[in-house]
Amino acid sequence: MAVVLVLLATIANAMALVLQRKAAQDSARSRGISAGTLRDMVQRPAWLIGTSIFCVAVALQAVALSLGSIALVQPVLVMELPFTLLLGWFVLGGALRRREWIAVAIMSVGLVVLLVSLQPSGGDALGAGAVTWILGTIVTLGLLGGASAIAERSRPVARAAWYGIAAGIGSGFVAVIVKAMSEALAEGGIAGVLTTWQSYLLLPVAPAAFLTLQYALRAGRLLASQPGLILGNPLLSSTWGIGLLGEEVNGGAALLGGFIGAGLMTVGVFLLSRSPLLAAQEGGPRDRSGTSPGSRRRPL
Repeated sequence: MAVVLVLLATIANAMALVLQRKAAQDSARSRGISAGTLRDMVQRPAWLIGTSIFCVAVALQAVALSLGSIALVQPVLVMELPFTLLLGWFVLGGALRRREWIAVAIMSVGLVVLLVSLQPSGGDALGAGAVTWILGTIVTLGLLGGASAIAERSRPVARAAWYGIAAGIGSGFVAVIVKAMSEALAEGGIAGVLTTWQSYLLLPVAPAAFLTLQYALRAGRLLASQPGLILGNPLLSSTWGIGLLGEEVNGGAALLGGFIGAGLMTVGVFLLSRSPLLAAQEGGPRDRSGTSPGSRRRPL
């Protein structure tokens, strides 16, 4: 059930991302990339609808995290990328070709191999101890801030890539906090959530993660920001779950299967992120194959 719910959350996330990207494109076309672009973008219907769908996705993911471990739930989110391509096909244009379907198949096989091999379970987010949480939070926020700072000093393509990494770190940390809140809710109801100090980390972290995502969306092309955005979330959150919160995975030969699955997922993500379809969805002129002229002139 946890996997089913997070798959639904992934579809909702993909739709929200496509709609928010459409708003960013429309804003950039009408006003150009400027200080006022973000303000203009958030006033567009596509952005508002996308944000509403994003809230539904967050709720579905929270329920999934209450039912399963972080290391089980979060890796499923990599499937957001193929769903983004499929939904972007309807909203932004383009067409899926053989290379996209092969990449989707590689990702799907990798995800199954990873989860079946490692079988993540257990964990105790609230029992990890204050010192673990404080040190983990400092390191995580340092990584997020460092990636954002590098993005600010980088050229457009690298800026999008680094903001994507920062957004992935931010969303992964939000999932870790939500996991702690779900345990507090199960143990003590609403009062338990309100009396658990980790819950209040969500107040600064969630807006920072969301704002970083918006900067990633408007910083450059999706094919630059997507790998970091898609892979950063499960990598950060699974590291927290297994390394800090006591979640258990199979050892021995199963670890090799886990690495193989993770490797296949990574290959699939990079193949999809370099798809001409993502270039076509940036809003440039397209030919019948769904590839923008600019993507034919330059290697992606």
